[in-house]
Amino acid sequence: MSEDAEIFRSYLCQLQIEENRPVALNEIKHFLIHKSGSEVSTMIRNSGITKIVQCLEVSNKPMTDLTCEVLKICFEKFDPSDVVKNFICHIMYLLRHEISCARMLAVEQVYKAITDVNSLSVQYNDLFVAVAHLVGDSEICVSNKAIHITSNLPFEAYAIVLEEMKIILQYNESSKCNVYEVIINISTKSYELFELSVQHGYFEHIVQELDSSDILYLLNILELLSRIAAKPYAINHFVKEGSLKKISDLANDLSKNPFAGLLTPGYMKFFGCIAHYYPREIFAKYPFVADFLFNVFENGDQTILPVTLDTLGFIGCTIEGKLCLAALGSKYTQAVEGIAQIIKNSPTELKVRALDCYASLIGYDKDVNVVNNGQIDQRVTLMTREWFRSLSYHPNAIEYLFEICKNPFPDIRLAAFKLLNSVCQHRWGAETVSQTAGFIEFLLDRSCDHSKESKEAKYDIIKRLSTSSVFDDHIQKRLELYVEQGPFYSETTLEVAMEEDN
Repeated sequence: MSEDAEIFRSYLCQLQIEENRPVALNEIKHFLIHKSGSEVSTMIRNSGITKIVQCLEVSNKPMTDLTCEVLKICFEKFDPSDVVKNFICHIMYLLRHEISCARMLAVEQVYKAITDVNSLSVQYNDLFVAVAHLVGDSEICVSNKAIHITSNLPFEAYAIVLEEMKIILQYNESSKCNVYEVIINISTKSYELFELSVQHGYFEHIVQELDSSDILYLLNILELLSRIAAKPYAINHFVKEGSLKKISDLANDLSKNPFAGLLTPGYMKFFGCIAHYYPREIFAKYPFVADFLFNVFENGDQTILPVTLDTLGFIGCTIEGKLCLAALGSKYTQAVEGIAQIIKNSPTELKVRALDCYASLIGYDKDVNVVNNGQIDQRVTLMTREWFRSLSYHPNAIEYLFEICKNPFPDIRLAAFKLLNSVCQHRWGAETVSQTAGFIEFLLDRSCDHSKESKEAKYDIIKRLSTSSVFDDHIQKRLELYVEQGPFYSETTLEVAMEEDN
């Protein structure tokens, strides 16, 4: 036996005498802390950590905190997955311990192992179940780790984990909400996991929670439902089971609810996610969705406006979404004009949201169908040009956008570049840029932008313009050279490269 191993064993023996424990734990801590894993991992594994773990059996917080600290140092001497493999019984014991620092220590080790390259396999189902029970833990730091772990298990583990996790649905709203977060996390990953969650009755429970009188809890449920509503297989399920009708009835009756102002954004976001995929059906069957969106621009409710802008942009980023919005007539036209006014007259955060919304309504690069087949409906070309003209009372709205692109605030500047990129997706957009004095020179001037994000945004615009046929040969060659040199090219880079060649 090595000298280190003898020293470690002697410290462990001292732990058997209660009054010696504080000193012995500190001795172990200082003995191990500066040694590498290769020096002591075998020694720790051979001697075991049982005597250290037994120090948690006292109701003395300084002692239990010190014990957890020593155990953490022991675990750090191993690769994450090896901690669970070598000390599985101790980890299971710690996961169920009444002391929160013990549970936190154990769940942290499982978290490291599940995110390690050598992820834990389905043979650790009992461990996964123990962690899943901590999803409802009263300690937020413990429950958050448990949520992450339980959301990223091997597929085969979920049959038993989902069954065992139902016990938490008997706890308080906070714990139940944690369970539902896990369900949404896994259900958005695949249709198979969604179906498994349905079979265990979780989505039936989630929809029933919409009858809750707890407004904050209800807002959390709506947020979770909005995340899964972006999946077509979930929408189909909600329609088939009548859940969508129930949610629409609740939304329709919001005018009778004293908390309508708080709840409207949640319902708006939910139906907006569905309308992104099925705009025609949503606007036809649920006209209140359009009312939700457009009434905000009429009454100027600042609390709902950010969500309204995000939702409108999400619906209008596809060709079908643009056509369906335009079909709503003057209310939509007024909304577009309202967005333009927000860009002109609002604080920075709202101005950025409005620019992003405008970019989604004008551009089409987020529409998978267009990206795949390259076909643009001529009606969209004409409509988007008119919508863009609403941006300013200038004879040419591009001049106004030019001014925003020169804004010194980085977030506004980036949002303006995003809108410019959307404009340049259309031939009419490239033509207006080419006809605006100084705009191309501004874009080609690399000295104007210093941040990585700004350089990349400008590069994407120039790359798009370089494929257009609206410029003369001289400008075309400059655009192509810019693209060839990349977003981060500078004369300094060229000089350094030439010096290295010499």
